[in-house]
Amino acid sequence: MTRVISFDLPMPPSLWNLYVGRGISQRRSKQYKDWIEEAGWMLIAQRNRGGKFKRFPGDVIVTIDAYRGGNKGRDIDNILKAVCDLLQSTSTISNDNCVVDLHARWVDEGVPCTVTVRDAA
Repeated sequence: MTRVISFDLPMPPSLWNLYVGRGISQRRSKQYKDWIEEAGWMLIAQRNRGGKFKRFPGDVIVTIDAYRGGNKGRDIDNILKAVCDLLQSTSTISNDNCVVDLHARWVDEGVPCTVTVRDAA
């Protein structure tokens, strides 16, 4: 049986805003840390509704529907890393290298970001 689960999240920061510094001094930005904290709790609360959640053990397909709104200059691919890292950090998936198929699209209405994860098999 294929498992499918969806989460509504705040819009991830752009890839360009995830880290500050370069090389050995590179670290997560305050904006990224704040998003991980907020989005992480939101994901866990939604994921655990209705019983105990078990991590997706293997390969997964991830679909992201992001509300563009007035930000027409933003690139859709700049939100992918943050979402995949969040899935791993909340133990929703075992590792973000288990994402074998990834889809993202802008939508004209809705919540800032809806992420759907399903078993790949």
